[in-house]
Amino acid sequence: MNEKAMFDHFASRFMAVYRKKIIDKYRTVSDLQRLQTLLQTNDFARSIYGMSQNLCTKYDSDAWQASVLDTIDLDTIYTNVEAVEGTPEDYVDRLVKELLRYFKKDFFRWCNKPDCRHCSSPGEQMTPVGHQPPNDEERPYDCGVVEVYQCSNCKHLTRFPRFNHPVKLLETRSGRCGEWCNLFMLLLKSFGIEARYIWNREDHVWCEFYSTNLKRWVHVDSCEQSFDEPHIYSVNWNKKMSYAIAFNNTGVVDVSKRYIIQNQLTRDQISEQDLVYLLETVTKRLRAGLGDHDLYKLACRDEQEKLGWATVSDDSTPTKTGSSLKGRESGSADWKNQRGEDGT
Repeated sequence: MNEKAMFDHFASRFMAVYRKKIIDKYRTVSDLQRLQTLLQTNDFARSIYGMSQNLCTKYDSDAWQASVLDTIDLDTIYTNVEAVEGTPEDYVDRLVKELLRYFKKDFFRWCNKPDCRHCSSPGEQMTPVGHQPPNDEERPYDCGVVEVYQCSNCKHLTRFPRFNHPVKLLETRSGRCGEWCNLFMLLLKSFGIEARYIWNREDHVWCEFYSTNLKRWVHVDSCEQSFDEPHIYSVNWNKKMSYAIAFNNTGVVDVSKRYIIQNQLTRDQISEQDLVYLLETVTKRLRAGLGDHDLYKLACRDEQEKLGWATVSDDSTPTKTGSSLKGRESGSADWKNQRGEDGT
């Protein structure tokens, strides 16, 4: 056996052993007693676990996805994608960029305050007067709270239900970042695009999609029409953050290192070891039904993602570029200032 053949032989054996070790990791049963204890004693762990129960498979409904495709303007979307020069390999990237444009410019509307439902006065003339629980008509659409506003013109009250049901949002086509991210996730999934819902503890949400062209997860924020700009929050908005967690039907991942480039807040809600254990346990459950090939493929992709974070150094903080040069674009000036997202 010559030197090259010997190398290939041992390399093949090593990869077979490594592959088996990775697959066995997902086949072994987790320490359920540790999970139960963690959920009983840590509020943050319960919150993350609860979100995983809701968000990981929420957008996989065929009926919901069909509703999206029946509602949106497919002709405009596909015409605009085809009008941009590109290759077959980057088609999905171009499609996602067009979906961002279409969603923000043509389909959905930002709502600082609702217009008066009685006299149609604009939101600028509405005064917030408190919150109410959802009524019988609003409750079926996963509405947790209703904001109430009074019109300075006619004095009538207008309700602004914060719906969390994405199909209902196809009808209302209005909201703030929660509603925007919620429906945009369903929009991505409706086109067969692998996507993740990103939750930030400091009250913002956005999406990612997996680009087979770029071979990595790509940040997208429908509120800002932002594509592949993970720095906009901590750098452009000057937002202070602690945790950013990604949810989809094949895993739950702590992606804080991608987004918190500066302004890192203290991470004291859970020990880092317990957080890793919690996310790995939930991910293992989500992947329980997959075959060996898919398990290994996803595990390799996970490692590639982690290696990408490791290459980011303190000296590589980007300058303010792209869609949010001077802080957040969406939302009123007062609202952005209160949230610390105006770039100051």
